[in-house]
Amino acid sequence: MYVLAGAFAACGPSRALTISATGHRPPAHVDRAGRANVAAFFRRPKVSHVRLSPDGRRLAGVISKDGLEMVVVIPLNGDPARPIASLERDERFTSWTVGELGWGSDSRVLVSVWMPNLRSSWVRSRQSRLLVVDLATTSLKYLGDSWPRQEYMQFQDNIISFLPNDPTGVLIGLWMPGQRGVGARRVDIESGDLKTVVSPRRGTLSWAADHRDRVRVGWGSARSGGRHFMLARSGDDDDFEEILSADSDDDTTRFSFAAFAQDPKTIYVYSLSGRARTAIYPFDLETKEMGEALFSHPDVDVDSISTSNVDGRLIAVSYVTDRPQIHYFDGVRRQLQQRVDTALPGRTNAFVSSDRREQRFVILSSGDVAPPSFFLFDAQTNALSRLFDAYPELMKAKLSSMEPIRYTARDGLEIHGYLTRPSSGSAPFPLIVMPHGGPWVRDVWGWDRVVQFLASRGFAVLQPNFRGSDGYGWDFRNRGRGRWGLEMQDDITDAARWAVREGIADRDRIGIYGSSYGGYAALRALQKEPEIFRAGASHAGVTDLPMLLNDASEFYGIIDDLESLIGDRWDDSEQLEAASPIEGANEIRGAVLLAHGTEDPRVQVAHATRMASALEDAGANVETYLYEGEVHGFLDERNEIDFYTRLAAFFTRHLRLGRDLQQSTNRPQ
Repeated sequence: MYVLAGAFAACGPSRALTISATGHRPPAHVDRAGRANVAAFFRRPKVSHVRLSPDGRRLAGVISKDGLEMVVVIPLNGDPARPIASLERDERFTSWTVGELGWGSDSRVLVSVWMPNLRSSWVRSRQSRLLVVDLATTSLKYLGDSWPRQEYMQFQDNIISFLPNDPTGVLIGLWMPGQRGVGARRVDIESGDLKTVVSPRRGTLSWAADHRDRVRVGWGSARSGGRHFMLARSGDDDDFEEILSADSDDDTTRFSFAAFAQDPKTIYVYSLSGRARTAIYPFDLETKEMGEALFSHPDVDVDSISTSNVDGRLIAVSYVTDRPQIHYFDGVRRQLQQRVDTALPGRTNAFVSSDRREQRFVILSSGDVAPPSFFLFDAQTNALSRLFDAYPELMKAKLSSMEPIRYTARDGLEIHGYLTRPSSGSAPFPLIVMPHGGPWVRDVWGWDRVVQFLASRGFAVLQPNFRGSDGYGWDFRNRGRGRWGLEMQDDITDAARWAVREGIADRDRIGIYGSSYGGYAALRALQKEPEIFRAGASHAGVTDLPMLLNDASEFYGIIDDLESLIGDRWDDSEQLEAASPIEGANEIRGAVLLAHGTEDPRVQVAHATRMASALEDAGANVETYLYEGEVHGFLDERNEIDFYTRLAAFFTRHLRLGRDLQQSTNRPQ
């Protein structure tokens, strides 16, 4: 067994409590009443990254235990599991973690490690390194060791294809110092030798290969002007031609790559193409023409597409209404899905990995009250067997159902979302509104540790998919363009008012919590609607919009997209400042909790420290926690457990839960 090692150091300012994860990891347990402690929800999943070998004889995955991430291989013939590599997260390597995992061949497992970018300048960033484990010798090799100037490369695990027809290689997208774009390169997984398959073009960010392992589509963006483009070729010897050019703020004419068709001269693309919502279309690479839509939904966008790794045939497209849905084109796979869904009803059952013949599959199954579990499904024998539970303690916990809801915003726009009521007690409940991050994503029905944890502590949780969220069509998403803190914020407030009108929420006990954009929305709510929101918590939240845009300008291809969605940092400077919580810190009356990772590469920790200072200067009730070495989220489970213990105690105090609940929430975990 080999240890992946590195270096780490971080510090935080003195005005806030800086937390460095040390000491024991609290045990996870569930009491006799079915109430799980904080550790049961927020310890790292016991098993993750489960992948089936190409020959279908072994599984690879990551097992987490007491701060150790261990890559294991498990034979399906009953032989014992074999640990092949480990990453121990201690005080030195807090922000290191396993990123990707996959099979390069039947005898080699590829693992990527994410870590701080030690060569970055003043802008904090992350980097990844790609390693291979040979099962015959259990030797661990860093594949990039001999690559020129590899120490300056940021991401080395952008897998284009595991090359199922080439057991000695893997295809990656790689930026090399001095080049103006990402190139497609084959890596020999025995020697680490690097070979250029497609040279980088100016601004290229990603490439795609068909089921015959040929790279024939790429896309990217210009650094200035916000122009997006796509390149393609119909044959191996043809030159790449630009088949798309569109501005960042022009969603109506843009399309994006989805997959290759069975005939590799045709690709599938996501596009509006004159519709109100994104649909799937075929695009002919020879004629440069788009065909008729293969699938569309009248109410929501198409979300993703799946094709066969064997022959490229179109299998299915997915979309989300009130719950995740699948439309199948392939009759065989539809029957397999029906068999699994019949055996595991009321869940989302996803085919996440298969052997090379697509006869054996790993199924990831979860639901609103069903923590994730992995199953092995054999299509030939129709056998479905349970492999692992990601959160075994929570399988015994009392959990709460998630209900789809809808309400009308103040300007008449219909908003969808989800409500989770606590499993005990009666309405009206203390309510926590929880806006999602992004904000260009959406909340979806299904498993959510944070929602279930807060509901188990006696709170109702409301998740609005406010305007600007993905999934509901171009007009709905476009209504959020340039409206941070304005109509987007009103939709969140209107969700709280709806819950009060419906008798769900106690009007005097409403709080708000979110991460990233959700953290921004929480602080903005406290500033804009102090009579509604009594307390708010922000994790990794944006507090200063001009600072966010200035930081983004340091990264290639990001600033133009952000400005088209948030606002121009020069032309819209007054609006951006007015919508920044830090500018209105003296207007906040409710209690505030701020939390941030000191190594956050997306939203710099200065957003939290400067906001804390502004609130303290204004005499606000604020508590601030800086987590040493953490990024835009949590890597060390001790930090995550600590944060959610503090979060529950914060809302318990300020939303005045009953004495019994308050005592159990504050009890050491």
